[in-house]
Amino acid sequence: MNNKGYMTIEASFIIPLIMMGIFMCLFGLILVYEKGVIYSSQYAAVYSVPINNIRNDSIEAYLDSKDYSKGVLFGSLTVDTYYSSHKAGCDGQLSLYGTRQLSSIHEVDARTERLRRWQFYDDIINQQGD
Repeated sequence: MNNKGYMTIEASFIIPLIMMGIFMCLFGLILVYEKGVIYSSQYAAVYSVPINNIRNDSIEAYLDSKDYSKGVLFGSLTVDTYYSSHKAGCDGQLSLYGTRQLSSIHEVDARTERLRRWQFYDDIINQQGD
């Protein structure tokens, strides 16, 4: 009978602390998930601009037509897109347990594509020469 108040202390202090810790972990996981989904959709849009849009200089219209909030389940999202001086970007604002800024920028130009082609052709020539 020496342990009379042990269960009362556990039920009133320790269990609520454990429950609060579990809920905080769940909130953190939801936040990380939302940010990851938004980043992936922004990067997919910025890095996959079709060559016809680059030639027609309609990159900003292409970026505006994309849906960035496909995977957003709990928060709200606003995305602004821009294209200036050969840089395409998406600036997003996620409202979930506060406000967070998310942005993605990529240089959209034929130079980067040509550089990749040159590196590819150089690798082919080096393999044939061996």
